[in-house]
Amino acid sequence: MYRPEPTDWSQTFSDKDKIPYGSELLYKLLTDVFPNQKITDSKVPFYSRGVEKPYPGKSNYLYVYQVFRTDSIGLNRLMNYVSSGNQAFIAAEGFEKLGDSLHIETDYAIMKKLTDSLSLSFSNPQLGKTAYPMTLQSAAVSFSLKDSSKVTVLGRNSAGNINFIRIPFGKGFFYLHSVPAAFTNYYLVKGKNAEYAFRALSYLPVQETHWDEFVNIIHLNMKMRQIGKSRSYVSSPDYDDSPLRFIVSQPALRWAYYLSIFGLFLYVVFEAKRRQRIIPLIEAPANASLEFVETIGQLYFKSNNHKNIAGKKISHFLAFIRTKFFIRTIELDQDFRNELSIKSGVGITEIDEIFDQIDKVSVSEKLTEKELLTLNERIEGFYKNSK
Repeated sequence: MYRPEPTDWSQTFSDKDKIPYGSELLYKLLTDVFPNQKITDSKVPFYSRGVEKPYPGKSNYLYVYQVFRTDSIGLNRLMNYVSSGNQAFIAAEGFEKLGDSLHIETDYAIMKKLTDSLSLSFSNPQLGKTAYPMTLQSAAVSFSLKDSSKVTVLGRNSAGNINFIRIPFGKGFFYLHSVPAAFTNYYLVKGKNAEYAFRALSYLPVQETHWDEFVNIIHLNMKMRQIGKSRSYVSSPDYDDSPLRFIVSQPALRWAYYLSIFGLFLYVVFEAKRRQRIIPLIEAPANASLEFVETIGQLYFKSNNHKNIAGKKISHFLAFIRTKFFIRTIELDQDFRNELSIKSGVGITEIDEIFDQIDKVSVSEKLTEKELLTLNERIEGFYKNSK
């Protein structure tokens, strides 16, 4: 009763949930991925549009959840939507009827060597060769292609299994990803994994985007119904078909249920006085602030606030010097530069160019894009050349 509320690790993938496996952060940053475009989170399921309300042309459909499940009518509507020239980006561990239509399957990867983690990377060299680490539980699902003639492989995991593909359909494309956890709050704030999510979404054209916040569930009567992803929908009438509904509908079972709850309450009240409070384990917080600053700076580069971005870049650079070379950065005078040159192995000429540029940035009210790029190139050159 007195312990702190534990972290909710439920995988909702909802844009309304701040829990680790919600997608609130991704949804809020979609305006940065698709600038000046309308981002919709409809109050009704995406497939509820009738013939009288056709889908808008030239748009993206974005869906993130454990399983992509829909009925035949919904599947036909999605197929027509993509065939008309739109794009569908679906991240899920299972695709059911859609997988049958596109001749793809998903399965858990079989590791030749036991490991507790996997990393994801892109096949396109223009997106870099960076490997983005994830837990084995989150990243083990991969694609098994029945017909690979029309499939373009966009990404793999460190075991060599395919996890990101593109399939043309009519005038549009399906972008399918087998690791939905990569787009959740937990991984978007963990190191550089935010970069992976946004580079994956960069395959979609910059146009109006529809976020689907609804999922299809199958009740005990085998009927399919659409509900919201968020935990806030638990009190919705859509959940009335649960086994508890039958219990409270029968007088004998209802009173047995109430008496059990009351008895459990009495036990907790009196038994809690006889036990010592459990001492919670406090884990040391991970210091991911530097990586987070760098990631956010890259995401907001197009906001043209170059002075602010340069300030964050300089702060990150000075923190790096303090951490790696144990040099105080209060006074950036010539003695400081000479000491940094000796410890880092970088020539004094290059050191002077970097800090002359930093001094220039510090006194400037505004900063041009060219000046920001120059500063970034010199700092990155220092990272590369320092020992």
